Amino acid sequence: MAIQVSYNPKKSTETWERESTSLIKLSKVLDCKRLIILTYELEEEIVVKDKKIEVIPVWKWLLDL
Repeated sequence: MAIQVSYNPKKSTETWERESTSLIKLSKVLDCKRLIILTYELEEEIVVKDKKIEVIPVWKWLLDL
């Protein structure tokens, strides 16, 4: 599992590119199966370069621990 944290990764294109690209690179190096971006309130699933990225509010992720 690889986790990135960003208050609002969709605030700008540059922010989204930085956050998603770093997760994709890490997943290739460490062979991570689950990619997550923790946010303040945004929730969605996105596929980037054939990799699924879960965008989850931090409170929801913490409740699942």
